Amino acid sequence: MTMFDAARHLRASVESILAQTFADFEFLIVDDGSRDDSVAIVESYRDARIRLVRNERNKGQTPCLNQGLALARGVWVARQDADDISLPRRLERQMERLRREEKLALLGCQAWLLDDDGKFTGLLDVALGPESIEWAGLWENPFIHTAAIFRRAAVAQLGGYDESFRICQDYALWMRLAEAHPVANLPERLTVYRHAAQSLQHSGRETVREESGRVLRRGLARALAQPVSEREVAVLMRYREGVAAAELAEFRAVYARLLAGYQTAHPAAAGSRDFRRTRALHRAKLGRSLVAERPLAGLAELTGAFALDPRLLCGLLADRLAGRFTLAS
Repeated sequence: MTMFDAARHLRASVESILAQTFADFEFLIVDDGSRDDSVAIVESYRDARIRLVRNERNKGQTPCLNQGLALARGVWVARQDADDISLPRRLERQMERLRREEKLALLGCQAWLLDDDGKFTGLLDVALGPESIEWAGLWENPFIHTAAIFRRAAVAQLGGYDESFRICQDYALWMRLAEAHPVANLPERLTVYRHAAQSLQHSGRETVREESGRVLRRGLARALAQPVSEREVAVLMRYREGVAAAELAEFRAVYARLLAGYQTAHPAAAGSRDFRRTRALHRAKLGRSLVAERPLAGLAELTGAFALDPRLLCGLLADRLAGRFTLAS
C-alpha cells in the first residue's frame, strides 16, 4: 500500500487487510511524505505484520510502488490503495487459485464501486481468461490495480513498474506481464474500489491519454496481424472516456474490423463464453455512455450486450441489488 494524505479512508482500508482470513503476510505501507494524520493512524496499530516506510519528501506513486517491491520479502505481492477495501476472503480466495495454477503470474478479481462518501455506485467488471484479457486490454486496463496479486520475481524480471508512467503504471505492467506469463481474474467481487466524484484535472486526463496510448500501441502490435491507423487508435481511445453519439458509427466499424482480425489471430477466442462476456461488457458500457444523449442507440447497445451473453443481465442485476443492500451507507 502506498499512501499520501490518505487519512480520511485509511482506517477502513488498513483494517480490511488486517481482517483477512489468510493471515500469513507482511503489510508494507509506503508513506509518500503525507502532511495529514496518515502516519499517526498507521502507527496506532500494534500489529507486527505492518512495516511502515516513510519518505521525507513526496516522490509520486510509481517510485513508491517500486520502493515497496524492493523491500517485499514474500513470493507474492498483493496491492491495495489506501482508500479501498478488501473483503475478508480476498487473499484466501486468490491464494487458493494461485496454488492450483502455479504458472499464473498475476491474478485479479471483480470489484464493487463506492463514491467518496461511501455510497454504493455500481460494479467494476473485468475479463477472466488470457485471450479475453488481451482483447480487453486493447480498450482499457483489464486488471483493477487495488485487486491485483502478482509473483514478485516475475515483475522483478521486467524491472518493476515503469517509472516513465505516472498514472497508468499498472496498465503498462500488466500488459507486459501478460506477454510473458499466464494471467487471470477471479469472477468473484472481493474488493471495493472507491471512485472519487471529481474527475482528473485536464493535465491528468492528458497524461492518461498519452500513457494509455503507449500501452495500446504496444498491445495492438502484438495482438493483431494487421496494421492499425492512428485514426483507429484515436477511436479506440475514445472508448475509455465515453463514445459520443456522433462517433458511434465510426466506433462500431473500427470495433468490428479489429474484432475480425483478433479472432483470425486467436481462433479459440470465438468459442469462449468468457470472450462473449467480455464483448458483452464492452457493448454494455458503450450503451450506458450513449443512453443520455441518444436513448434508442444506447438501448440498442445494451440489448446487443445481453443478446451476446444472456446470463450477463441476470448477474449484473443481482450484483447491483446485492451491492445496494450490503454496501450502501
